Amino acid sequence: MASIQKLSNGWRYRVSYKDGEKYKTKTQGGFRTKRECELAAAELEKKLHVGHDITAGDQLFSEYMRNWFEVYKKGKHSPANDSVIELAVKLVEQYFVGVKLKELTRDMYQRFLNDFAETHATGTVKNRHIYIKSCIKNAIEDGVITKDPTYKAVIKGKKEDKVEELKFLNFEEVKSLVNETKKEIHPKFIAGYIILFAITTGARIGEIIGLTWDCVNFENQTITINKTWDYKYTNDFSSTKNYASMRTITIDKETCDLLKTLKNIQNKNAMLTGFRNTKNLCFVNSFMEVIHPKSVNKALKKLCKKSSVSEITLHGLRHTHASMLLYQGINVKYVSRRLGHGDIVTTLQTYSHILDEMEQKESRHVDETMHQLFDVK
Repeated sequence: MASIQKLSNGWRYRVSYKDGEKYKTKTQGGFRTKRECELAAAELEKKLHVGHDITAGDQLFSEYMRNWFEVYKKGKHSPANDSVIELAVKLVEQYFVGVKLKELTRDMYQRFLNDFAETHATGTVKNRHIYIKSCIKNAIEDGVITKDPTYKAVIKGKKEDKVEELKFLNFEEVKSLVNETKKEIHPKFIAGYIILFAITTGARIGEIIGLTWDCVNFENQTITINKTWDYKYTNDFSSTKNYASMRTITIDKETCDLLKTLKNIQNKNAMLTGFRNTKNLCFVNSFMEVIHPKSVNKALKKLCKKSSVSEITLHGLRHTHASMLLYQGINVKYVSRRLGHGDIVTTLQTYSHILDEMEQKESRHVDETMHQLFDVK
């Protein structure tokens, strides 16, 4: 039974309980009313009755989050994902030194966000907050703490978010780049094959490098993208960016023929050199090794100069592919699926200026259609 006392600074409870062979007491004060104090004492006794560890909240927040990361998050997805979460863990270890879980308050957490926001963009602050909040939610579900200090946190960075400049080539520039690449292409110039494939598919570079021959259907002229190549951490296959990124898309006859040629070259090289394409990858050099994106971008830069077009990266070729389709009036929903975007909103936001231009053109079509209604002879 709890002992309730009134003190000068409010009401206080004292609860006695048995921890193993020892008897201990838990005391907490500062309650405004006797009723609040009684309810808090009853909640504590309820936890003790079901065997809850009431001292769990005494552990350091930084230690709890480090353990949460190591046990529940690390190695469950990609190394890149681990790296991002660990940034949040290290931030907590740096900022909340000596702070116990039970001591966390909304004010304390908001002050932390405000301090971090002084030198970071909103996107960065939000990214750290997402993983810290996830950890706190875990602590609440485990009964370690009862209140959420991240509740209704305000996230606003002081630095401007980096806005990616949407670089892409127009149709004539693409034609010039394609022609120059075709002139330069030869069995040892794998970068050229990758560049042409990127232009005609809009696939991400990791998806292109991770494409395997079993995912190429020559008869139906399609490719299936169901994995990527992790060239940053593992130098091996990895999962796609999101579920929507797993897709089957059509390829044109020229691209299909290009892949057939490349496969024949690989087969001949294997017979002549003895090197084996153990991963069954489509885009490998004569030693059956993966070519790094930096090398491809370097080759692309040279080709852009030779074809007298603006310098662009492999990611820019993805934007180029999308813009060509949109300017041709291809349905934006189809373009979104072809690119493997998580949802159509991403496509609409990324290519908003192109869609705005298309909307202006469409308005003229509408006017012409309405005009035909009245143009009766």
